[in-house]
Amino acid sequence: MSELSILISLLYPLIFVSPAYVANSSPLFFSSIVQDLHPLDFNKKFIDKERILGDGKTIEGTLFGFIMGEFYFLSLKFINDIFSIMFIYYTYFDGTLLVIGALLGDILGSFIKRRLKIRRGEMLPIFDQLGFLVFALLIYSIFFSPPLNSDEVIFLLFITFFVHILTNIGAHSMKIKDKPY
Repeated sequence: MSELSILISLLYPLIFVSPAYVANSSPLFFSSIVQDLHPLDFNKKFIDKERILGDGKTIEGTLFGFIMGEFYFLSLKFINDIFSIMFIYYTYFDGTLLVIGALLGDILGSFIKRRLKIRRGEMLPIFDQLGFLVFALLIYSIFFSPPLNSDEVIFLLFITFFVHILTNIGAHSMKIKDKPY
């Protein structure tokens, strides 16, 4: 295997899921700039008398995550279609599924954290780092055949876990997050 083919085999899964990364990280930056956001759960409580999602999941942040993830995906697809760099996506629906899956995974994580009485900003190990990615791939796989083989998924899970930790430390040092996790 040539060095170029090894590089492509490592980059392909990262490029493929990158719209999910953008969708997952965008709301954090948005909420650090814009104040007076509206909770996605409309302040409603679940049967356990706790908030369904909490203040961390907002309508505006979710919409911003969707828009940024879609914009990134469409830009990536457009550039790829013009230059035929590498075949990544089948349709314009691919990125939408990855973006929606990432956002749903993050929202589900908040729902689970509220049920476990984990406060906003506190960590739910593994799910906080990988939930968005797992759901992005799961939602995608419901509509299309699984896009990646098991080695690529394991590689993504491994890389994403550590990248998520490092980006959170960076966001904390830039005062975008209250805690470094």
